Amino acid sequence: MRLSRAVGATALALATSIGALVAAPTAATATPAPGGEAVLAAEPGAFPPELILLTAGKGMVLKDRRNREPISWRHPDGRKTPLDCGGGVAALGDEIACTSASDLKIRNFDTGAAESVPARANLTWTNAMSPTQVLAYEKDANSRYVLHLLGRANEPRKDVPVTGAGPMGSFAVLASDARGALLEYWNTAEEGGHGHRYLDYATATLRELPRPSGVDSAYNKASLGSKWIAMVQFDDAVMVSRTDPSVTRTLSLPGPDRVMPVGDWLIADTTRGWDDSVSAYPVDGGTPRPLLGKLDGPLLLGPDGGAYGLSTTIGSGRWGVHGISTDAQGTLRVQEALALTPRPSDRKSIAFAQGDLSALHLDQTESVLGYRVSVKGPLSVAPAPFWRCDTSREDPSCQHAASTRSGNAATGDGRVVGVTADSTSCTQGCAYTAYIRDARTGGAHRTVKLPGALQSATMLSASGRHVLIRVQENGTERLMVLDIDSGKPLDIKPASTAGLWGSLLWQPEGDKGVVAATDLRTGQVTRRVDLGSGCRPYELQANGDWFYSTCSAEGAAAAAYHVPTRKRVPVPFVAEKPHGAVELGDGYLAHEGYGRLDVYNLRSGTAVKEHRVDDFAAGGPSVGFAVDRFGGRLAYLGQDETVHVVAVTGAGSPLAVIDQSVPGTLDSKSTTGRQARWWLSKPAASWKLLVRNPTSGISTVVRTGGETRGVIDLTWDGKDQAGRTVANGPYEWTLLVSPADGQGGPLTATGSITLKGATSQAGRPTRP
Repeated sequence: MRLSRAVGATALALATSIGALVAAPTAATATPAPGGEAVLAAEPGAFPPELILLTAGKGMVLKDRRNREPISWRHPDGRKTPLDCGGGVAALGDEIACTSASDLKIRNFDTGAAESVPARANLTWTNAMSPTQVLAYEKDANSRYVLHLLGRANEPRKDVPVTGAGPMGSFAVLASDARGALLEYWNTAEEGGHGHRYLDYATATLRELPRPSGVDSAYNKASLGSKWIAMVQFDDAVMVSRTDPSVTRTLSLPGPDRVMPVGDWLIADTTRGWDDSVSAYPVDGGTPRPLLGKLDGPLLLGPDGGAYGLSTTIGSGRWGVHGISTDAQGTLRVQEALALTPRPSDRKSIAFAQGDLSALHLDQTESVLGYRVSVKGPLSVAPAPFWRCDTSREDPSCQHAASTRSGNAATGDGRVVGVTADSTSCTQGCAYTAYIRDARTGGAHRTVKLPGALQSATMLSASGRHVLIRVQENGTERLMVLDIDSGKPLDIKPASTAGLWGSLLWQPEGDKGVVAATDLRTGQVTRRVDLGSGCRPYELQANGDWFYSTCSAEGAAAAAYHVPTRKRVPVPFVAEKPHGAVELGDGYLAHEGYGRLDVYNLRSGTAVKEHRVDDFAAGGPSVGFAVDRFGGRLAYLGQDETVHVVAVTGAGSPLAVIDQSVPGTLDSKSTTGRQARWWLSKPAASWKLLVRNPTSGISTVVRTGGETRGVIDLTWDGKDQAGRTVANGPYEWTLLVSPADGQGGPLTATGSITLKGATSQAGRPTRP
């Protein structure tokens, strides 16, 4: 989740009084997936880690913004030691004390030394201390705050009242070091109003600090350094010497967000959108010097007099805690004090088909990244994306292909499709657009406007060149089949539920459990299957020879059906809408319901729960999880932005051609009639296309190919595999394809075709 850079008063409140700690949630331990599991690590993001820097020393005290882990002191090598505090802390470098306890227990997290300062009646601890004293307060008879310096173990003066300046109706310690503390106070207008004071520990006195000229209020910002106190009003800073308050300097700097004096420099974070930078301004005037890139949260004063902040170096997006200090000659230096684990970019949706996984990432921009999952051998996923697109001025629609608003899907032929409304409010109807993108870097992309003024549009499934979408228009829901090649909806009016697989659209026929397949190429019904449910399906999904259906919105008679075995497989869960979502794969079901994801293997003829996931980003198909309909894998998104790919045990369905576009004539000279395509039900290891002359009986190898995911795409150029011209005339073609997963025998598909375009005598045929 993207958080604002501006911390302001919230960060100050957290730094001065840390609330009760919340224990980090414990992730449920999932048993290993029997079919194997591969994990795709989170992508490092450019946003700052979700941490707040509370104190700085040799180590750093950091708080997780979302309370996923305890507040801890972090050693420079990254080791964490939790703070056993139930409330706020006082700090001086690596000395940390819990201010919520009665006795102030001080521990040096660097050396391990510890001591305790006894509680005093009516006194409350602040967040400031020195090597010899701690600062506490009480209220007098007029409810005004009175400060005390209480002696530590090595200090004989055990209670020194603070004197000087006027009353304080309320106050906050902004910063402190070994010599003193900077306070902000508030009074009624009659008693001085709002201002700043400096407490000198050595003399136990409060000194009033200047106010802006001609303004009856305090400076906007005040910060404590080892030599100077900075007082900032808009673009002007007044520097006040800590040793001699009569010595001042005035600086002008553009819109400082956070400031801190370091030596004879003023460190300032200037807020200018994404061009933020941290620069050093000489106290005596001169050219500023850029030091750091971005800053998140406060600048804190370290025991060495340096300024520490959660930041990046110039030209780098890598976040860490950096310290700005000066050497003996006053020369500035910047060092990384603590390296931090990069915050992962937010993954918002996933799509999965033919072993190709895509995910929408949210970082400084929205990007879609594609990853390759193995389709043979041990399950694995390549850690580096093999393609990406980034939303930009040049490519403003990148993110829409992975839409989270109306859904997205991978088509299984190397494309991703998302549907998004053109307006933020569509209660009265608005335009919806399908965004289609080739899943490769620099790949083509196009848009298709859905017809009508729609109140909603939801992606249901995609298979090759066809996409099934549920739309609502004038208060009535209906299904739409979109041909993304032609960019037009098909002239087919689906029923209220349907299952899409390749070129077939399966729909209920009657009310006895029969479903019929309409060939989307011809509009004709070509197959019928009796699911054995005895009802008209309320929900219907199709995946090759597998079906999933229910008889009502409550999930009655939820079951899968396998055509070759004529086996109906009831499922052991309640598939009630809208409390859960079910996705059908090749012989398995993924069921999201009540905060968990269950995977049921159907291949034995019984629904067996094979895997359960409790710690995932729930949100439904294409958001929290995605089923690869063209294979035995599914993917889910973890709460930590990792993606887990899980395989299902048992044999999958044989390789099949699920759609094809093979014209009667392939003409190498034509711009529109030279392409042939075969869509496959799962990835192929290799393929070969032959043509046979029916007169001579001679066969020629036209093309061969290696691993193919989803579609075999041939552009006819009039030549065979060896580059020889193939004679014009009628042929019988044969496509031979081997499955990548090794399950089932090779696929053989045949047909007839006429080849044209040869301009010279054909050469000798290539032997098959």
